[in-house]
Amino acid sequence: MKVVKLDPSTFDKFIISINFCSYYQTAGYGRLLNKFGLQDEYVGFEENGNLVGAMLLFSKPIFMGYKYAYSPRGLIINYNDAQLVSSALKELKSFLNKEHFLLFKMDPLIVCSKRDKHGRILAQNNNINQVLNILKNAGFTHCGFNSYFESVKPRWEAELDLRKSTNQLFKELTKQTRNKLRKATKYGLSIYKDNKYDFASIYHLIQDKDTVNLKYYEEFHRLFGDNLEIYYAKINTKTYVENTKYLYEKELELNDYLTNIIQNNGYKGKNMSAILNKKMESDKLLSSYKKYMVEATQLLRDNPDGLVVGCDIVLKLKNKLFLLVEGYDRRYPNLCSNYLIKWKIIEKYAASNIQAFNMNAIAGVFDPKQNQYRGLNEMKFGYNAVAYEYIGEFNLVVNNAIYSLYKNVKK
Repeated sequence: MKVVKLDPSTFDKFIISINFCSYYQTAGYGRLLNKFGLQDEYVGFEENGNLVGAMLLFSKPIFMGYKYAYSPRGLIINYNDAQLVSSALKELKSFLNKEHFLLFKMDPLIVCSKRDKHGRILAQNNNINQVLNILKNAGFTHCGFNSYFESVKPRWEAELDLRKSTNQLFKELTKQTRNKLRKATKYGLSIYKDNKYDFASIYHLIQDKDTVNLKYYEEFHRLFGDNLEIYYAKINTKTYVENTKYLYEKELELNDYLTNIIQNNGYKGKNMSAILNKKMESDKLLSSYKKYMVEATQLLRDNPDGLVVGCDIVLKLKNKLFLLVEGYDRRYPNLCSNYLIKWKIIEKYAASNIQAFNMNAIAGVFDPKQNQYRGLNEMKFGYNAVAYEYIGEFNLVVNNAIYSLYKNVKK
């Protein structure tokens, strides 16, 4: 086996030819990060003249002419073939040393398990320990099986199977999610695809979600073209006023009815404990609806033509859809805009050539009481998504002597 440098086109052709799908390992992503200060390199592994593995890696100088490298979701190779992987890692180490790399990190797209929303294992990779041992013997250090977001790329992601009818997908939504979708529709939300790619108009909704700037998404679109899609939720402010008023008035009728029962010491056969509980729930709803009614009136006054309150940016790659980022106007969380956007995307691609919707990161903690990102998980599992657990990150010190010097200088 030998390591060869690939041109971006050859790299992409190899990725297209195999059962692998991650935009982190595409020439487009390589060119993207190159625009923001990282060097992109495309490395191939040849055996008997055939390309059997590849990886996109990014690098930057860190110390005395030595470089740091990271391959997101690489190395791409058949990890079920222990001899092939061992040979590739040996050649990779030699390549990194010759090219004056000091440190190397990778997080291969190897699935450890698939789980349901309760954390119950649906499928398990029985080859994980073998892979861990091969990498360990090659000098790599495993960074651990983290549950939150300590790694560069998520170790846990949610993914929805789209190879079903829209009706079936809707039936599989949780009750809470269906209620949020109906609520968003009642309030007057409409979902649109932005064909003008006006990132500037929605950037305020996502700028607190990531460390990248507006130009990052504009460049992303330039490189990936119409495979990048923007969907946004727009509130019809007139409808919002009308519907909040209607909800308030209907709840007021119920509240008055419950008050009358309580004031008259109940009706024969009535469960007063249940009535009191309903009255307290109704009081809370009335307070919320009154607040929304005032908010809606002000919103109509300031935005008579409507207001964009949420957005999702997604990428189509091969037979999969990836959620890149989402955001909403923090002033209006009650509108549930991102719930409705995702559902409209799901509706669009159900039973199509797009077979799955990768909804991006979740936490690998399935007890809501223990999960500090409970809301994030609840939203994505609300669509009946499945949790994918990956093997995690590995670090390799390429030159131990220089690395020791580097650590001392950093102190």
